Amino acid sequence: MREELRWENEALRTEVAALRAENGRLRASLARHQEEEQWRAQRQGLVEAELAHLVRLRVATQRLHETLHPPELLSILQDLLVNLVGSETLGIFEREGAELVLRVSLGIDAERFRRLSLEDGPIGRSASTGTSWLEELMETGSAQNQTERPRACVPLRLGGHVLGMMVLFGLLPHKPRLEPEDRELLELLATEGGRALYCARGMAAGKPS
Repeated sequence: MREELRWENEALRTEVAALRAENGRLRASLARHQEEEQWRAQRQGLVEAELAHLVRLRVATQRLHETLHPPELLSILQDLLVNLVGSETLGIFEREGAELVLRVSLGIDAERFRRLSLEDGPIGRSASTGTSWLEELMETGSAQNQTERPRACVPLRLGGHVLGMMVLFGLLPHKPRLEPEDRELLELLATEGGRALYCARGMAAGKPS
């Protein structure tokens, strides 16, 4: 009797060990499956974000070529800066000789920035060098609107020639900073917007009075 009990006990121990081993394998398999699902979800999120970004770029490019009328073009640029970049305190300037003339503005004291020289602060320096200045708005917590000073300057360029400036004074409250995708969008607006402005100016100049 004791011998039978001993054998039964050993058999139960062996069965329990096998069940524990199987349970361990199942847990490991479940963990791998969860990791794969998480990776797929992350990958899908990245793909969707990239597609959304490409759509933004395409929309911006298409809209910039909707008109050859300079005021309408600058209005479209403003709309893109508001809805795609996320700023509603901004100014868009055209270059006239050694000056920058404010053409479109939103949320700023337009009279203060009506005319600027190419030596006037960061806006003039950016226009003189043809170099964008975005670093401050790339930092977290920089979204607050400050209409006292520009916080990002992006020249509208055609090759090495600066035709105008896009100036951001802040971002929308829900947007803490500019993301790398926003920088890419602004650079596209700088080049495509510059080309569109050049064509619109040429068309306007060629029309009979």
